Amino acid sequence: MRNIYLLDTNIISQVTKPEPDETLVNNLELHSGTCAISSITWFELLNGVALLPEGKKKTKLNSFLHEYVKPSFPIIPYDDHAAAVNADITGRLIHKGHPTPILDTQIASIAIANNMILVTDNKKDFKIFTEECSLMLEDWNIRT
Repeated sequence: MRNIYLLDTNIISQVTKPEPDETLVNNLELHSGTCAISSITWFELLNGVALLPEGKKKTKLNSFLHEYVKPSFPIIPYDDHAAAVNADITGRLIHKGHPTPILDTQIASIAIANNMILVTDNKKDFKIFTEECSLMLEDWNIRT
């Protein structure tokens, strides 16, 4: 089955909460086998855990990443095609007076380069990419 959905970092983080959004969890189950994460998201997740102080929480989250996330979601690389898309996006948006955060731009570029739908609950962070750069976006949480 083809990877259709690229999960943003906050979607994976939501799953680690004591009471994750039920609609999100149901959507992850419904779309099982069609979801992936970007290499940028993998970095953000690993970095978030690395920055935690040593302890049970860090150990638990590290296990979650390596025993659940990595085997469950293919990691889509930031490759030469995504880099070219990123350069185009950055150039166009900077010329329009809209510089964007590098990691969000890289995640959006990976989604666009691979014709994937980015799933995030941070729609405001990616709005510029939907308006200016043909990013397809969905929010699987019940919050708006």
